[in-house]
Amino acid sequence: MACQKKENVILLQKKIIEKMDSFIKNLITGNNFPSTGSVTFDSSDHIRFQNGQNVSGHNYGCNRRLVIENNIQGDEGYTITMYNLDGVHPFWQNNVQMAPKRMKIVNVDRNIVELRGYGYDENALAMGAPFEAASFENYGIVVMIENDAIVRAQLNMYDRNVSIVYLK
Repeated sequence: MACQKKENVILLQKKIIEKMDSFIKNLITGNNFPSTGSVTFDSSDHIRFQNGQNVSGHNYGCNRRLVIENNIQGDEGYTITMYNLDGVHPFWQNNVQMAPKRMKIVNVDRNIVELRGYGYDENALAMGAPFEAASFENYGIVVMIENDAIVRAQLNMYDRNVSIVYLK
């Protein structure tokens, strides 16, 4: 009986995945060689954690956009970029909150997908940044997917022990 129940759950999961948007399907199935495309997640609230402690409370009205697209260099994995939707940065003159980072899927647990940075930012290295500071491994993204869409995202900055949870 338990075996039949488990088989039914697996069949249901397969049916759900078959109906998903193809790009989301790449994420939820752990495919690090996605077809072209992208998915976005817009957030209007976030909470910052440092060393596991909530240090900010809710930040309602702080509008951010997470974009996950196939690797723009054509390599394995994805390119992840975060945008500030509240305006242009006075110094950078654009709305990029987090510059593009190369990441690949390192874990999938049901509807939770974890991506981790890999490689180095060649532009930062060219400007003299040390290898550790230019490493994309310092960054990770965890997304929760429900009904064929990202419903929650978490940016991890491992070198600073900081996590930012983005909410709808």
